[in-house]
Amino acid sequence: MTMIELMVGLTIMAFLLLSGAPSLADWIRNSRIRSAAESIITGLHHARAEAVKRNTTVRFQLTTTLSNDCALSTAGSNWVINLNASQTPAGSCASDASDTVAPFIVQKSVAGSGSSSTVIEASPNPVVTFNGFGQQTKTTELDLAPTTMTILVKGASGTCLDKQGGGEVRCLQIVVSPAGQARMCDPSLSGPTSTQPMACS
Repeated sequence: MTMIELMVGLTIMAFLLLSGAPSLADWIRNSRIRSAAESIITGLHHARAEAVKRNTTVRFQLTTTLSNDCALSTAGSNWVINLNASQTPAGSCASDASDTVAPFIVQKSVAGSGSSSTVIEASPNPVVTFNGFGQQTKTTELDLAPTTMTILVKGASGTCLDKQGGGEVRCLQIVVSPAGQARMCDPSLSGPTSTQPMACS
């Protein structure tokens, strides 16, 4: 192989790598979003299953951290599951899992990789409580009645894909109905869920 052939080969390889870099960056960003959304929906399903199994109220909430200075937050990148509709884990998220010692933590986790490249937005509040039937019930100390909860997981940079084809990041949304069903959907997809199962509406 001559030096000219080697240089031509390296130039072609560099061109191919550079042309694939933007799509690779989008793929990594979309993977982090999916990882965070799957972590949250897994936590929601676990909280609901624990409520049914134990026939008691179980809370799922987003928190700022998993340390003892944690607070409930609609932008929380961590989640905590605990027993008792009136017992908040705020200020004691570092506690060990225990169903006999307050704040009665069942499980806790970082949503996804804990990367700052994902942003979480819960609405209307960061807490959902399930009863022994697996349905939403009132969260006592916050006086929150059952309502549809949505959690949008998106990239810290870039705009979400929309139904008109704009944007570059595939954001995901989790919807928890008052009946307790939690599902993950893609807000950029349109059409009825009967023909487009991942559509939000």
